[in-house]
Amino acid sequence: MAKFEIVPGLVYADREAWGADPAYPRKGYRVSRDRRTHVIIHHTVMPDSSDSSPNLWETEKEAFTMMRKLQTVRPDLGMDVPYNFIAFLMARSAKIMICEGRGEDRTGAHTKGHNSTGIAISFAGDFENQPVSDYEIARRMFLLSYFLGWLKYSPSHAEYGKFKPMKNLGSMRPQDRMVFSHQDFKKTACPGKQLLPHITQASFLDPRLV
Repeated sequence: MAKFEIVPGLVYADREAWGADPAYPRKGYRVSRDRRTHVIIHHTVMPDSSDSSPNLWETEKEAFTMMRKLQTVRPDLGMDVPYNFIAFLMARSAKIMICEGRGEDRTGAHTKGHNSTGIAISFAGDFENQPVSDYEIARRMFLLSYFLGWLKYSPSHAEYGKFKPMKNLGSMRPQDRMVFSHQDFKKTACPGKQLLPHITQASFLDPRLV
């Protein structure tokens, strides 16, 4: 089980840490890390319904419960989390917690034509229809950049293992930013009108330099 801090405020939890139901094993097929060329931002459209902050998550328990829901919510895409990773905006502490979905080395079921070459990171919540302030998103986005940099430069940790960097990640991107949105590939509201303006902040920051 691995749950650790990549940089202050950025926590990573693998499938064992969030309690993935073994009845729904990891899907997809293996992909070489050298094939990963771009990042695609989504949202899950599944808000936190337990309180008045539907796009902020008060506890790890809430986030881990949502991860297990994501294993079964889209049977049309297969009984597993369809994204590579899920990002939770944690309340009170201004943290981001990244939970492993299909992970770095498996195809996703998120963006037609890009499930092998694209890494999908989906923000937990409904950023189209549910409220969240610009401030709450903006003050956490640099942490997403450190996660992307971790994948690109140093995706290893003593509690997780030593893995090959995704050196080509970010080599394919839009003209005006470092990452794609789901809207770049499909007529959809995803990743939501409240999140979309903030993805221009995303980059690839090397956590080894912190």
